[in-house]
Amino acid sequence: MIVRAIFWIAVVSFFMPREPDLGFGHPGNADGIAGLIQNAQGAASATVKQPCGEDAALCAAGETALAAFQGVAVNSLAEVKADIEASRHKRFAQLAARD
Repeated sequence: MIVRAIFWIAVVSFFMPREPDLGFGHPGNADGIAGLIQNAQGAASATVKQPCGEDAALCAAGETALAAFQGVAVNSLAEVKADIEASRHKRFAQLAARD
């Protein structure tokens, strides 16, 4: 009986419609780590008047460091994508030269 229930739950979950990915992200959410920090600060400031207390400079430094890390990570991913595209074009050129 349990196996039958698990089977039907799996079948139903497999055929359930999923949210389409239109490439716009989720409305209302900011992109990246900096956006998450801003959302967290906004939520914290709604409940507490000063989210960082007396260490506002420390919070600003942390936000700057995370934004810089995000920039490095995105640049690295862009470089990887460019390398993949370059190797793909090179491979296609070699295949075309053989024919």
